[in-house]
Amino acid sequence: MNVNKKYMIGAAIAVILICLFFGWKIPVFIRIETLDLPEGCETVYPVKVHISDVYWLHVKGEKVIKCDLDYREAKEYIETHNSEAELKYIQIYEYGGMSDIAIYDSELDEDFWKQPDRDHYITISFFRKL
Repeated sequence: MNVNKKYMIGAAIAVILICLFFGWKIPVFIRIETLDLPEGCETVYPVKVHISDVYWLHVKGEKVIKCDLDYREAKEYIETHNSEAELKYIQIYEYGGMSDIAIYDSELDEDFWKQPDRDHYITISFFRKL
């Protein structure tokens, strides 16, 4: 077997392993990142995705953003500027809210509690039971 063929087989195995270990995260990442968001939004915490069996087996992805609009206005904008298909399995809620299955936990985020405009921090969550 020549050297090029060995490298091609090794590369193919590496791609397959990457897809097996991380490929399931890509659709969730894309669903959150491709939403139409209001102007002036910035990412506070990037998309994180995991599978969990807390309560039931599920896939959970989250991203925290900060917008010029407050939570209610931003949520209304996101819900009216994205289709039902784009919003399937997507929830939008205030970052300051509590959730026992949250990826980003505002209770432990000391910097968040120092901000005067906490109502402008929004969690975009993908949640799907398996």
